[in-house]
Amino acid sequence: MNWRLWTLGVAAALLASACGRLGVGLPGCEIEVRNPTSANILSLQAVPDAEYAPCINSLQLGWDDINFMAESGKAGLEIGRDFSPFLRVHVTESCDLGDAVGVPSGAPDINRYEDIEKVVSDIRIRLIPTGERPLIHARTMINSMPEIRIDDRLVVFTLSDDIDFSVRTRVNEALFTDQYVWIINDLDVEENTLELRRTADGEGARGLSIDAALDRIEDQVPDVSYKGNWYLVFDGGCITYEFDASGAVAETMEQDAMDAFGLYPNEKLRQAARDLGYDIEAGSE
Repeated sequence: MNWRLWTLGVAAALLASACGRLGVGLPGCEIEVRNPTSANILSLQAVPDAEYAPCINSLQLGWDDINFMAESGKAGLEIGRDFSPFLRVHVTESCDLGDAVGVPSGAPDINRYEDIEKVVSDIRIRLIPTGERPLIHARTMINSMPEIRIDDRLVVFTLSDDIDFSVRTRVNEALFTDQYVWIINDLDVEENTLELRRTADGEGARGLSIDAALDRIEDQVPDVSYKGNWYLVFDGGCITYEFDASGAVAETMEQDAMDAFGLYPNEKLRQAARDLGYDIEAGSE
């Protein structure tokens, strides 16, 4: 009797609703391999050569809709809130990395890649003075401003004080990490104004007061979001995390996903079958 037939028989015996909370219908990370859930088994059936399959360590608050799906070549979970999915995690035989860049995985047998765009809760503004006098003025501005919030989001000010570098260089650098730039020159010191910049090519406005600049930011600031993909690549497969989160759920999305999901070692499930007398190999027919 081969592995695929064995798993089909066990899956038929264990299959339960995949829409409930963590139970027999969802792939748990702490499930004993001698008593796997239907989802653990179906994940392995879908991608039999994969070293790992996604599994759940714990469920996060606000994750109201959780569904498991499996088909030939793909298995995983869809997570949603108010009937709107914001995260899909699935295993496939391979994945298209696109423009994703490599990041540490923390495991020697796994390569990790990310292609993420995120807007954090804090609204970050970098002050860039053009010379010594504007630098002194910018320091006074930061020290004198009270805590400022826009739509209950904290405004965080930082200062680019290395005036030996050009304004253009510092603006381009700031816009990689900060959402807005305030450029302050000698005329701004005289008139207590600033130039608001939100893109490297000069989109913004000159001669603004602090209040006018904050009003413009309030009209422009994007919602908090976490969007894009993670990829975990290993022998026989790839696990893809597809994020499309916005609002409150996006604020902690990165950490929540790391806490919630783990990797189920498929080889242990295969070994459990061998222990029962089945001579199997990954992907055997």
